[in-house]
Amino acid sequence: MNSEVLYNYGKNNTVDWFEHNARIKYDRKFEPGRDIVILPECLIFDLWKTLENAGVEYGIFVQNGYLVSKNIRPDEIDACYASAKSIICISEDAMRCVRSFFPDASKKLIRVIYSVNQKIFFPSERKENIITYMPRKQKSHSDLLIPTLHRKLPKGWKIEPIDGMTEVQVAAALSKSKIFLAFSDFEGLPVPPVEAALCGNFVIGYTGQGGKEYWQAPIFTEIESGDIVDFLEKTLCKVNQIEESGIKVNEEDLNWIKSHFSDHQEIQLLRGMLAAIV
Repeated sequence: MNSEVLYNYGKNNTVDWFEHNARIKYDRKFEPGRDIVILPECLIFDLWKTLENAGVEYGIFVQNGYLVSKNIRPDEIDACYASAKSIICISEDAMRCVRSFFPDASKKLIRVIYSVNQKIFFPSERKENIITYMPRKQKSHSDLLIPTLHRKLPKGWKIEPIDGMTEVQVAAALSKSKIFLAFSDFEGLPVPPVEAALCGNFVIGYTGQGGKEYWQAPIFTEIESGDIVDFLEKTLCKVNQIEESGIKVNEEDLNWIKSHFSDHQEIQLLRGMLAAIV
């Protein structure tokens, strides 16, 4: 069996911020009875009807259950999900959304998960008094929190944004910091908080709903979305704990995260998916 990634941005625009060996498909030629096309939930447009009219089977990959109505006509979405051969979901939250929005499609649900490269996402032996965050995530929220947090931090602490970096650069930045601030919006299974945890950070912030699958103390501290005051107070509390007692992320507390987002887990679920759709 061969798989390819349909890429709509032309041969001159490549994905280079992380390493991959994906086979890229640039045309939209599909063969009925042979090809199965998996559509991202937010990029369906009218391609589903083209595939259905051509007799080509398709499935839908729901990475974010809150985007299922994006880029598809409201009067077509029910028919689109009803005609899909399978609905692949990245998280328990994504499955919950699909069950709620499309009850008749519940029997088509297939669970998968991503893995995080634990060869590059691991703690540095020399942690620094650094707090990291990603400004592209709900910038209006971080713009409210960060200036006040700057003023309140003890001497010797600094806040560093992670933006415009490659995967390796992100891992390097997270490996040095001690706290990661998560400004997740509605997300299926937010990746940066997992990467931050694997790099030995205490993670404070929004679950994005999908993050509730792994948002467990003592590594993760949940903040209700928009509660900037609580965000500030919980972050300063964690800083004070680190200052006073030198607490750090316990290796044993990371075992479940390492297992849940491992290559083994991802491959096992992908095999189950292939067995169900082929």
